[in-house]
Amino acid sequence: MTTPDTARFADHAFPFDQIERQRVYDGFRPVDEVTLTHRSLSDGGVLGPMNRQIMHVGQVAAIIAFDPWREVMVVIRQFRLGAELALGLGAAVELPAGVVDPGETLDEAARRELREETGLEALALAPAYAIMPTPALTDEVAYIFLALVDSSRLAESAGNSHEHEDIRPMVGTLDDLVAAADAGRIVNGNLVGALNWFARKGRSVAAALAKSLDEE
Repeated sequence: MTTPDTARFADHAFPFDQIERQRVYDGFRPVDEVTLTHRSLSDGGVLGPMNRQIMHVGQVAAIIAFDPWREVMVVIRQFRLGAELALGLGAAVELPAGVVDPGETLDEAARRELREETGLEALALAPAYAIMPTPALTDEVAYIFLALVDSSRLAESAGNSHEHEDIRPMVGTLDDLVAAADAGRIVNGNLVGALNWFARKGRSVAAALAKSLDEE
């Protein structure tokens, strides 16, 4: 069996020269404009100067909430302006997720966001993978967790009222959610990626978590 060539396709560092950096928006999600140059990937020549904008988001915890006893996954529906403006589909289906607060660990943030957006507690929690949803536009790094939950305790509505969140938690079978994604009826990147990961690896990780619960 051939060993996969992961090194060839790995992300790696890429130095650039920063000429200027200034804050151009200091609201809910701050935005900086950076003037820079960098070397060409193809011939090593200097490209630029060029202006690029970067929105600061930071670390995000997202949760694949799976109930192994009922064989369902918990997702949420909430309003997303970008999805409405781009596709007319602002009532988006997503994973429970949110920004990691200052002083919080990733695990703590995952448990808190799950509680705030579904009303559920994580009975067991394990890291799954990490992604950068839009690295050309933001510095957001999303850390995806698998959590075992008791979906019978799902809240009818949820969300942080101070942030004007209006969230409807829902449950679905993996087959239904994958079919919806395959049909193009789900377009949220975190959820589409999570469904692919879970279809390949999720059940074995969930089984190991459930076994650890039984042994406690």
